[in-house]
Amino acid sequence: MSNYSFNHISTSTDRYKIYTLLCNPSELKDKIELVKAQNIPVINLGKELAVYIDRLDDYSYLNIDVYDYCKKLLNDFKAKINGVGNDVVAIYNIGLLMEPILELNPVTLFKEFSKSTALIIIWENQYDIPDRLNWTTQKNNYALDFSDSPLKKLQDAI
Repeated sequence: MSNYSFNHISTSTDRYKIYTLLCNPSELKDKIELVKAQNIPVINLGKELAVYIDRLDDYSYLNIDVYDYCKKLLNDFKAKINGVGNDVVAIYNIGLLMEPILELNPVTLFKEFSKSTALIIIWENQYDIPDRLNWTTQKNNYALDFSDSPLKKLQDAI
């Protein structure tokens, strides 16, 4: 995982612009505020998707509906840092995307999205070097493996 600053995000020409801001659970709120201070929109993805799913009348196409809504949500919130460079959006609380009933592949979704927009994943769980994000309690069951599209680690410094 390479280290980058917030300034790099707006000028990146990488194929996949996926960044992680790592923290402990107790630091999550501070990291969200740090990202917001850079004029980057932040989405509690799990909460937004849960509200969306709860409002659905028909679950016949749940995986397609959730996939499409997630893409729409990311697109609706993206913005440029101080009005210049790449569009950027930050997300956290992404565990819902791993639910088996949704039959989603979050890594593919994030990679496709990050071709046109920089994506910051605020991650308060564990990571395995070089590019695997996992949950402390589910390390052997669930993980996001970005080994074919290396993650870029954000530093707190601007």
